Amino acid sequence: MKRKGLLVLLAVGMVVSLVVFAACGEKPEPAPGDTWQYPDRLLVTAMGSTSPTYGAFVAWTTPWAQDTGVTVRLITESDSRLQQIWVRDGTFFSVAPHQNRSMMYGIKGYARRDWGAWQSRIWMPAGVSFWGACVLKNSGMKTLDDLKPGMKAITISLSEEPQQSLYAFLAWANVDPSTITFIPLSNTGQTGAFLQSGKGDFCLGYVTTASWYEVEASPSGLTWLSFDPAQNPAAAARFLGMYPWTDFGKATAGVPSSEGVPMAMSLPPYITSANMDTELVYRIVKWVDENYDRFKDSHPWCVAMTLENLIKTAEHNYEPIHDGAVKYLEEKGLWTPELEAKRQYNIEQLTLWVDGYQDAITLADERGLTINENNADWQKFWDDYKRDNNLPLLSYDQSADNQPGYFDYYTNWENIRPKF
Repeated sequence: MKRKGLLVLLAVGMVVSLVVFAACGEKPEPAPGDTWQYPDRLLVTAMGSTSPTYGAFVAWTTPWAQDTGVTVRLITESDSRLQQIWVRDGTFFSVAPHQNRSMMYGIKGYARRDWGAWQSRIWMPAGVSFWGACVLKNSGMKTLDDLKPGMKAITISLSEEPQQSLYAFLAWANVDPSTITFIPLSNTGQTGAFLQSGKGDFCLGYVTTASWYEVEASPSGLTWLSFDPAQNPAAAARFLGMYPWTDFGKATAGVPSSEGVPMAMSLPPYITSANMDTELVYRIVKWVDENYDRFKDSHPWCVAMTLENLIKTAEHNYEPIHDGAVKYLEEKGLWTPELEAKRQYNIEQLTLWVDGYQDAITLADERGLTINENNADWQKFWDDYKRDNNLPLLSYDQSADNQPGYFDYYTNWENIRPKF
């Protein structure tokens, strides 16, 4: 498809998926001496109307719009790559949930000239996300240990995130991914129907996704496979070796079949561009903190939007905290030199990827390579560049000397995947 045609389709998609939350109030008068003003509108994006963050966005932006007089537009888009580009370029304020690893690594499907690593920043946790492996109730499976070679796993084709989560399930069960058939889908809304049809044996599920209520209420029923690290520490270590950006806990919110089941627990972040107006980010973070009680019960994810969880995110996430959020944490006396050192370290490591990708493109152009996500020669050139230039991979191991952040260097690029 020609680029012009693609742009037209994107524009149409944006129009038909547009949801507008009109501001009910007028913009507040600035304080004496304060010349800064809110923008007329704020664009944010979520994966779809059935995704947890769609409802969470509505929950907090509705009162925020009433207080500030800003019109909020929430646009749904199933392609996470486009969402990142919108935020990277400053057209959109924020997206959630967000995983930047696929774009940063420039894996197949992301290795386009205008994509690759970019300077993303976290401004607030989006929610507490419980997630695990879903199976039909009559499957006979109870725990992740019941996963076996030869099974079919339902995955999402446009993002590394779901498939890497599935790899973590397989790592727990000590099952080689090459023995599993992966069934690719284009969006999460299809997974329940495919599971019910028998086309897949298991899939990744988030307990607050609306479609799982339908599956649970159907004759097939729904079961979440239990995985408790206290019962199997070795399996938990394999899981974290594949998917280090998470913790374990018992689900406390979501579809009833998940309640109390030991599974994975994450703090997916809201992200924005490093170039987003520092004052705007500061004032939104400040409003969220000061108005928490007004929206925290409006959606299960909103309860996680606290400064305490923002600090946890700063301690454990590889993406840096935005300057505006840091400004508010400093104002509250919560930002420490240790947190700033970790943030600066991760900014430096992320910058290596941003600069490295552009350098690789320049070198590839000199060799006459076509920069295209489907060009195997370009993908090999980029993979070799990453290895030869020792670009830092994300690691769960924070025990190395002088390593304050989530980035770590591997001598072997293949160590990004565990050996089975």
